[in-house]
Amino acid sequence: MSTPTSDLVTTLGTLLRGLRARAVLSAGSVLLTALAIGSAVLAPSFSTAVTTSYLLTRLAEAPVDSTGLTFTFDPSATLRRGPSAAERAARLAVADHVSGPFARGRVQLESQRFPVDGMQLMLLAKSDACAHLVVNGRCPSRPGEALVLAGDVRDHGLRVGRRLSVGPAGLVRVVGTYRVPPRQDRFWFDVGRLASVPTYDSITTGHRPAQPAPLVTPAATFVRLAAADWQVRVDRPLAVAPTLSVADLAAAVATARGVHGRTFSDARGRVAAGGLNDLPAIAREVQAQQRTAQRSIAPAVLCLVLVALALLLRLLTAAAELRLPELALASLRGTTTRQRWLLGMAEPVLLVLFAVPVGAAVGAGLAVLLTRWWLVPGLPVPFPWTALLAGGVMVLAALLVAAVAVGAVLRVSLADQLTGVRRPRAPRRVVLLAQLGLLAVVVAVLAGKLSGRRPGSPDLADLVLPVLLAVAAGLAATRGAAAVASWWTHRRSARSLSVLVAVRAIARRREGTLVILPITAAVAIGVFATGVYSAAAHWRQSVAATRAPAATVWRSPLPLSQTVALTHRLDPHGRWLMAAGTVGYSSGLYVVADTPRLPRVTGWPDLWTPGASAAEVARLVGPHSRGPEVTGGRIGLTLADRTDVDGLTVELHLLTRGAERTSAYLGPFGSGVSTRTVATPYCRAGCRLEGLALGADVAAPVALRGTITVGQLTADGRPVPLTHAGWVPAPDADPAAAAAVGPLRTGARGLVVPVDSHGRAVQVALATAAVPPRRPVVAGVQALGPLRRSEARAIQGSSVGGEVPVRPVLTARSVPFLGPSGILIDYTMLFSDRQVFEQLFDSRVLADAATPAPVRAALAARGLSVETTRASVQRLLDNGAYALALRLYAVVAVLVLVMALAGLLVSTAVQLPERRRDAAALRVVGVARRSVLGAVATELLAVLGSAALAGVTAGALAEYVVLRTVTLGTVEDIHTPALVASVEWPWLLLVAAGTAAVLLVVAVASGALAVRGARGSTLRESAR
Repeated sequence: MSTPTSDLVTTLGTLLRGLRARAVLSAGSVLLTALAIGSAVLAPSFSTAVTTSYLLTRLAEAPVDSTGLTFTFDPSATLRRGPSAAERAARLAVADHVSGPFARGRVQLESQRFPVDGMQLMLLAKSDACAHLVVNGRCPSRPGEALVLAGDVRDHGLRVGRRLSVGPAGLVRVVGTYRVPPRQDRFWFDVGRLASVPTYDSITTGHRPAQPAPLVTPAATFVRLAAADWQVRVDRPLAVAPTLSVADLAAAVATARGVHGRTFSDARGRVAAGGLNDLPAIAREVQAQQRTAQRSIAPAVLCLVLVALALLLRLLTAAAELRLPELALASLRGTTTRQRWLLGMAEPVLLVLFAVPVGAAVGAGLAVLLTRWWLVPGLPVPFPWTALLAGGVMVLAALLVAAVAVGAVLRVSLADQLTGVRRPRAPRRVVLLAQLGLLAVVVAVLAGKLSGRRPGSPDLADLVLPVLLAVAAGLAATRGAAAVASWWTHRRSARSLSVLVAVRAIARRREGTLVILPITAAVAIGVFATGVYSAAAHWRQSVAATRAPAATVWRSPLPLSQTVALTHRLDPHGRWLMAAGTVGYSSGLYVVADTPRLPRVTGWPDLWTPGASAAEVARLVGPHSRGPEVTGGRIGLTLADRTDVDGLTVELHLLTRGAERTSAYLGPFGSGVSTRTVATPYCRAGCRLEGLALGADVAAPVALRGTITVGQLTADGRPVPLTHAGWVPAPDADPAAAAAVGPLRTGARGLVVPVDSHGRAVQVALATAAVPPRRPVVAGVQALGPLRRSEARAIQGSSVGGEVPVRPVLTARSVPFLGPSGILIDYTMLFSDRQVFEQLFDSRVLADAATPAPVRAALAARGLSVETTRASVQRLLDNGAYALALRLYAVVAVLVLVMALAGLLVSTAVQLPERRRDAAALRVVGVARRSVLGAVATELLAVLGSAALAGVTAGALAEYVVLRTVTLGTVEDIHTPALVASVEWPWLLLVAAGTAAVLLVVAVASGALAVRGARGSTLRESAR
């Protein structure tokens, strides 16, 4: 007598034997279900991890002073107890007002600046300062001892051993020099505090004396100072740890907003919050990345899920069809519909139950693997509750797919179940309506994307679009292949028996065309993923080259002219260093660069100026000649005056090695040939002659007519050639003066200057370096319009100030630092023989990766600090949510292609017995083996070829639409270069060729297997 337990065991044994009999289909179904469940678990987990990873990367790459808090403490209340008591009181007073993920306070003592020998000096004391500096000499240990910045020894005479009277602090003796080594911003908080500012004259503030870098001294030196002469600074850098979360960032933002600009007082003293905290802006960036991750990672995983479910439907349908005899027997025994459904669903439900733990392990393993592989080291792998929910939804989706597969088989009539023959039928109305609805959705999404006027941030439609197009193309290819085969069969007579057999098989065998949809989806997703990933990678490289044009970007506290001089002194051959600066004028934003060094130092992407390399850009905008070098303490000049004026004076415009512009006057020269000399002690180290002026006393304007020959120029008696210097009338000279100068000639006698002022008093001004009146520039695509409008307003240049007339010679998609909104101009073209107000410039030094360590040390000794690196900018961009989503999409594309190929192999294996029976029937009636092989191969090639063609077309269309309408990230501003929307056809053709080769191998191998087993005994076995 049977019991419920024994019946259950018997039923379970029967199910397991059935699964074992269909082992290939069962294993494939479990694998696909597990992949679908694992992908669903992966999406929420990886999305959360991506947001946290970007947060940590962004904070790690940001300047410490932009994410931390800084306070100043008035030590008046603790003055009697000394500097140490003031430090403790300051740290405790700040701690009362700071909460959140901030590190322990770093304290330093700062004095005000005291006038000393025409300079303004300040003192700085910080515990363990010498351990975070490169010290040459010895570390100060007693009161009144100090270190100075190494560059200030040369620039300001603060040599070791010198005694300085620093206000109330008394005598301070220099015992050594220092420079700041790389990666010390966590200790110093703001390395710019240790910079040296040279003397300059401003139109707004007048003359400002030099401000050397702080003198680093022990805290005991501050005992001599009154409370009003010094303060305690407390810095609280943000603690960036792998466990930092978005909620912690929100707490830090709240703290920063709560203390910004406020002053707090208590019994310990007064605390004032200062600094330029940028946490709110970073928080907005992180929130944007979080939204991007939510919108982009899920669609990337959705592709894998949909293809897995489509292939699962195909395998479960094949397995259900193999069980047709069992279902027919159940129908003959009078079982109810419910019982037949239970019988049909038993095996799929068991497969799904087997796949659940496997899928959970796959999802967790992928989350851990991708987090460890792509994201910041040490990041904990999150598993939010949404991951469990997504996995549960995917289990229900797999059961729904199983129900669809079983339902399709149960709807087969009993006669067809008994005969085992499936006749082709017209699709059901519901299926047709669903296909038309999908087509309408695809058209609507395409219209919405193509109608957008401006590129926007990535959204859900961008990554869902290739899936929609792939499904639509797959359905169209499926119906198209069947329709063409049916038309061919009924309307045309094929000359080849193989072709006739192939098209009849496609028209009548529904199982053969079911594989088109998943293969189309796989190929489309692969084409789209590889194309968009490549375009996005090139775009990120362009953005990185804009933000960091060289391997390392150093911020310079020096004026741009002195920064250029520094790079020429440290790197005279231009192999590693190039100076550049940015400035805003009424005609646009300019980046001023020492362009002859551009090709060697910077990474100028080909994407910026297609067809024009960095060398070509430098040739177009840079100088083609240079003024002569003059090195000597006395300069002599021979002049041949053949004009109607006696007593001409020559004014030489000289640029010293220290980038100081000065003038040397020689004269008066008498009529005929005469020579004059002048003392130039500032040129002993070398000067560059940038131009000269001819006139009366001190080169004042005078009416001239005749010819002046500037003969031999000497420096300490040594001749200095004037040829090949690019002599031209001064580009910023008065128009009347420029018109008075005839064609200039250089030869053995020197520089010949024909002049005729037509009775007007003029100053004949000449310049070197062939600087034209309208300077050549490379204009960004977004700067071209404003630049032309400014030209229409006839902006005129001036010999002083800054702005000059310009002429665009090339349009670029981006320029260093300023992107598409910037204008690149050469330093010599803007500065040569002109006085430029440099207070408006932000100066930088670009350094190649091969820059020697001594050169980098010399930059640091001069007070320059590393602003950013190309690697750090690229790392930040590569850790963006959309970049990681595209990387995940590429991995998904590979998995989808592998799954589609595996599904094709399984489907071919399932159809192999039926194909062998067809091949055997043809062999029995006398059809040649070669013709049978050709028929099977032609059928598969037609089916797979239509799938590949549809997939490539859908993927290329999706790639074009997405690249045309998306900005590929959330870092866009006026300084971000635009994405180039172009499909890489060579890569697309390579993908198509590779796909065709794989499908050809599969088709020929399948045909060979079918023909090899096609014997008459196959028909006898089927009949039994």
